[in-house]
Amino acid sequence: MILIRKSIKLGMLAALLVLTPVHAFAGPYEDAQKASRDQEYTKAVSLFKPLAEADNDDAQWYMGTFYRKGQGVNKSYEKAFYWYGRSAGNGDSDSQYELAQLYYNGLGTAKDHKSAFKWYLKAANQGNKDAPYDVAYAYKMGDGVKKSYKKAVKWYQISSDNGNNAASVELGILYELGKGTKENTRKAAKLYVKAADNGNAEGLYHIARFYYFGIAVYTDKKEGIRLYKQAAALGNEKAIQKLQKLGIKNDLTGDPAYTAYLKKDFKGAIKIWTDRASHGEVAAMVNLGNVYKSVDVVKDYKKAIGWYEPAITLHNTEAMVELGDMYRYAQGVPRDYSKALQLYKKAARANYPKGVYTLATMVDNGYGVERDMDLAMSMYQNAADMGSEDAKDMLKFYRDKAIREARWEQMNANLDAISARIARQKRECDELAYKGNLEASRRSGQYHSYSYQAPTRCLGSNVNR
Repeated sequence: MILIRKSIKLGMLAALLVLTPVHAFAGPYEDAQKASRDQEYTKAVSLFKPLAEADNDDAQWYMGTFYRKGQGVNKSYEKAFYWYGRSAGNGDSDSQYELAQLYYNGLGTAKDHKSAFKWYLKAANQGNKDAPYDVAYAYKMGDGVKKSYKKAVKWYQISSDNGNNAASVELGILYELGKGTKENTRKAAKLYVKAADNGNAEGLYHIARFYYFGIAVYTDKKEGIRLYKQAAALGNEKAIQKLQKLGIKNDLTGDPAYTAYLKKDFKGAIKIWTDRASHGEVAAMVNLGNVYKSVDVVKDYKKAIGWYEPAITLHNTEAMVELGDMYRYAQGVPRDYSKALQLYKKAARANYPKGVYTLATMVDNGYGVERDMDLAMSMYQNAADMGSEDAKDMLKFYRDKAIREARWEQMNANLDAISARIARQKRECDELAYKGNLEASRRSGQYHSYSYQAPTRCLGSNVNR
C-alpha cells in the first residue's frame, strides 16, 4: 500500500527550524513523500528518518508505519511502537490510533487493553475517524474501561456519522435491544438500511430479518428472503444458515459480478457483465440494462435501452418488460403507451408471468387501451396461476376491497334499518302518549287524578325526544 500523509505541520518543527531554514526543509520532506508514493521505501526511510529524529510527528508516523509493514526496513513491531509512541506523544491522532492498536493486540509491547483504550480515546477526541468505533466497542464490552452502553451509543453514533457501516449495525442492535438508550426498532431499521445500502452484509442480514418477521416494517417474507440471499452472497454466515433452515437454495452465491454489485462496486459489476454480454450472454445484457436504468451513480437510459434491445432480439422476456416500463413511465424516452403495450404483449405471449401481470395493469388502469375490469381480473388470475406474486397481491387487494365495500354497504343498510325502526317506534309511542293523555284528562275529576303511564318500550331516550 502506498503511504500518503497530510502536508507537514510547521508547528511541529520548532526544534528543527532553529537549525534549518524553512525553504531548505521543505525539499527533503516532499522528496520523502514522493519516494513513498513511488514505493521507493528504502529511499523514503532514509529521507524521513532525520525528520523523525528531529521530532516531526508526521515523519515519525511514516517511520512507525514502515516498521509495522516492513517497507524499506525489516519488520519490527518494537520499532513501530517506538516511533508511533513518539508521534502520539506529540499529538498526532493517527499515531495515537496505531499505538492503541499495538497495545490492544500486544504487538511490540505487552498486551494492555487499558492503555489501548486511553490512546483510542485520545485519537477519537482529536477527530480520528477510525477510533470512535473502538472506543464504542470498549464501552460496550467493558474492555479496558468500565462498561457503559450509554457511552457506547454516543461513540457508535459518531462512528456511524463518519461512515463506518459496522458502527451503524452495532448502534442499530443497541436501539433494537434498548441498551444505553430507549428501545426504538424504527431507528434500528434505519441504521441497518444505512449499512445495507453501502453493501454491508451484516446490515443486509438484519434488515432481511426485520422484513421476514415484520419488525418495525410490514411483514414481507418475500422481501426478507431476497435480502437474506444478498447477505448470504456476501458471505454472511447467519443469512446462509437461515436460508439453509428454510430449505432455500441461494442462486446468487459465487457470482463475482453480482457480489461486486452488492458491494456497490457498480463499475466492477459492469465490467464483468460487459465482457459476458460481448460473448452473447443474454442475462448479462439484461443486468447491464437494469444497472444503467436504476442505479443513480451510473444511470444512463440510452445505455440501458442499448442493452435491452439486443436482449429482446434474442427473445428475452425480462428485457421486454423492462423496456416496456421505460416507455410507460417516460424513462429516457417520451411516454408511449402503445409501445409499452406492444412489449408487454410480446412478453405475455411468451408466457412470462410479469408480462401478463404488467399487461393486466394497463387494462386495469386504461393506459393505451379501453379499461376493462373483467378482462384485467382474468389476466391477474392467469398471472397468479403462473406464479406472479404481484398478481396474487393485486387479486387480494381487489378481494379485500370488495369485502370492505360489501361490509360498508351492509353497515349502511343496518343503520338505515335501525333508524327506520326507531322512527316507527317513536311514532307509535307518540300516538300512545297523545291518546293516553286525552283519556287521563277525561277521567280526572274532583276527587281523583289520573295520569298517562307510558309502556316500558317508550321510556328510552330515542323515543321520548
